[in-house]
Amino acid sequence: MHDAVFNRISPPRQIFPTRLGAATLEWILIGALALVWAGFSYGYLEDDAFIHLEFARGVADGLGFAFGGNVTNGDTSPLWVLFLTLLHSLGVAWIAAAKIACGVGLALAASGAWRLAADLPREAPAHAELPFAAVAVTVLSPYFVHWSFSGMEATAALGLSLWAVWAIFIGELTNRRALFAASLLAMGPLLRPELLVFAALIGPALLWRVWQAPNGKSVVQGRVFCGALVILMLIPLCAWCWYALHAFGSVIPNTNMAKRGGGAFGELLSRLVQVYAMGFPVTLLLLPFALILGMWRRSTPAVIWALLVWPSGCALFYLADHTLVQTRYCLLSMPSASIAVLWLLARVLRPARFAAISGAMLVASLLTIIWIVVPHVHNKAVLREKFSAVSTFIRDNIPAQEAVAILAIGQIEFESRHRLVDLGGITEPAVDPYLNDRVAVLRWAKTRGAHYFVGNNSPEEGATAEFGVEVPYIGWTLRHAQYRDTEPYGVYRLPK
Repeated sequence: MHDAVFNRISPPRQIFPTRLGAATLEWILIGALALVWAGFSYGYLEDDAFIHLEFARGVADGLGFAFGGNVTNGDTSPLWVLFLTLLHSLGVAWIAAAKIACGVGLALAASGAWRLAADLPREAPAHAELPFAAVAVTVLSPYFVHWSFSGMEATAALGLSLWAVWAIFIGELTNRRALFAASLLAMGPLLRPELLVFAALIGPALLWRVWQAPNGKSVVQGRVFCGALVILMLIPLCAWCWYALHAFGSVIPNTNMAKRGGGAFGELLSRLVQVYAMGFPVTLLLLPFALILGMWRRSTPAVIWALLVWPSGCALFYLADHTLVQTRYCLLSMPSASIAVLWLLARVLRPARFAAISGAMLVASLLTIIWIVVPHVHNKAVLREKFSAVSTFIRDNIPAQEAVAILAIGQIEFESRHRLVDLGGITEPAVDPYLNDRVAVLRWAKTRGAHYFVGNNSPEEGATAEFGVEVPYIGWTLRHAQYRDTEPYGVYRLPK
């Protein structure tokens, strides 16, 4: 039973020269496209990525996890911060460090998708084409392209999850592979909080396999090894919690409240559905057909169940936590669902029809990339230039002792190094009770010493504009012309 469920290995298969050539060509194309996109998007760095960089600078300066010199639990990816710090310690400039880290994340995700798809059980002729399709639909999905060089950790977290699934569910679980899998599960929650859910869903399968298959060890040795894996998986998270309690007074990041939605459950569900459907429409449309055609009255490998359970559990976590889902959130898990859907359909479709299905996924992705992602990222790069102008004005014209109230804290703090009052609760959770009341938020900011406000409109009557720029539209929209729209963004002096 154990071998039938977990250890379903395809018979030895030949690697034909034509297929090997196709694989080489695909990797060359992916590498070329990645370089082109890295060049096109180099001017874009997400404001949240600057938050990572500011925390990394705090670590590099010996302050610990500090934003603007103040130690605070405002970063949900301490492992990413430490990686950025490591790159900078090697002489890499901060912005370049963020881009290099993203390149590592892209390679981790692309290789994870290939390795996993290549080693999935092959029960039908179309499964031979699965690795090509899996890599293509993963790295060319709109959200993957968007976040691939944004300075954020989403693609790296995706890659970690794919490699963990491969290590746990595919092939013989040797001691080395078990240690590798446990290490990935241990690091995951420090890269993205959602990977704690991933570890809770997938980790028991690792422990069960180790418990059932001692690999030549005695029963006692097998149980001891299983316990050692549990300890290994807990050490990084427990160490971080210990640090967080001593440094911040809480293990829950400030962003847990800041990213929550205050609306009704129906509104949160509607947003979640819209975000998931925008990025993975064909996967969601094909999912019920894949489940019916590919699983009905068939024994399905545990790895496919894992690839389906993980995105389902992640979505349920967002709803339970009242999270305002963003595009990078569903990027963490939905490519797993795409790979599972492709495998299930390849089980019952002829290769030509499977190629058509894969092509439909790619066409939908490419249309979204051209219509939305390209202008969106272009406008984000323009926004960074505009924010740099605001940062320069703040640094050169506002006295150091006069704080500035602002919502988008990342880039402006990183570049201006001026004291900011965070209106979003990421670094200052004291604002959380007032987040749904703009007047109350501003009143609170003044109690924190704010003399200036930065935003799209005058914050209150009597505020005087000191500096202004026009910033482009940066949302996700099917109205392509909207990416030509601009709105004012400026620095206002608050009345006394």
